[in-house]
Amino acid sequence: MTTTALERHATADEPGRPPLLEVKGVSKRFPVRLGLMKKGYVSAVEDLSFTVKPGTTFGIVGESGCGKSTAARLILGLFDVDAGDVLFEGRNVVSARRMPNIKEDSRALRKHMQMVFQDPHSALNPRASIGEIVSFPMKVHGYPKDERRERTQWLLEQVGLHANHASYYPHQLSGGQRQRVNIARALALSPKLVVCDEAVSALDKSVQAQVLNLLQDLQAELGLTYLFISHDLNVVQYVSDEVLVMYLGQAVEVTSAERLYAEPLHPYSQALLASIPKIGLDDEPSVEAPRLEGELPSPLDPPSGCRFRTRCPVAMDVCAEERPPMVEAAPEHHVACHLYSEGSVEPLAI
Repeated sequence: MTTTALERHATADEPGRPPLLEVKGVSKRFPVRLGLMKKGYVSAVEDLSFTVKPGTTFGIVGESGCGKSTAARLILGLFDVDAGDVLFEGRNVVSARRMPNIKEDSRALRKHMQMVFQDPHSALNPRASIGEIVSFPMKVHGYPKDERRERTQWLLEQVGLHANHASYYPHQLSGGQRQRVNIARALALSPKLVVCDEAVSALDKSVQAQVLNLLQDLQAELGLTYLFISHDLNVVQYVSDEVLVMYLGQAVEVTSAERLYAEPLHPYSQALLASIPKIGLDDEPSVEAPRLEGELPSPLDPPSGCRFRTRCPVAMDVCAEERPPMVEAAPEHHVACHLYSEGSVEPLAI
């Protein structure tokens, strides 16, 4: 564990400190047309719940299309929530967005939750200078012009750029530099929570390492909390304190990164970790996982009961009838699988 990670744990373990973010039973369906007269719904997120402690990095992993990015956009209010609540420092973000009489409170909350998007090129306005891009959130929230200029220069230097880059345009920067601009813009309003949605997936490996180290340095210096979304399991292991595994819109396992990578419980988590490429041909897989079969089900018509049962090599009859509850199989290790019961990490005999 790195020194930065140790500092994060020390901050998160302060007694009596409430969680920064609580997601409670959040669900989202998107309407789609199936024909001229027929309409269906894509179940993107279903009854998702988790808690993020201040000063930590909470990772979300899963296959493409599992609902990771949708969950991030629901938290930030870019999509409306169909059901459930999002609490930020104890305040209900969903209610604040829906009720006109407290829209100002919603505006204030939005300052404290910012996002770094996946594509560093399309996330920037090609007709605006870097200085205009970074200072725009401050302009929206009424910062004085002199303060905007000084803070923009400071932010650019914080993310490893030069103050002179304020006069550049996005096409004059490399991919890694553009992503640093996105990070600077996300930090413009001094947020407490930064959502990183595949923030390094579009970068070369060497640049990925630089950006990840930058994010950890900023976290230690500014006391940031990250919600880190990625399909790259190695990246999530490197930066995360806790990890949530998603499958087809639902959470299947939540625990610390150390526990998940050492002893995953859910068959899907085991399959994911076993798929991590190894450096040497003789390397033994860190996780012995059963082989997955079948295709990923359509979110238009997800399986009954456990959504993973159609690909699970240890599926039982009950898996088709009942959705498995999320149980605490071990201290701070939650899993949604009929193989496990409360307080037991020993799977049921099949």
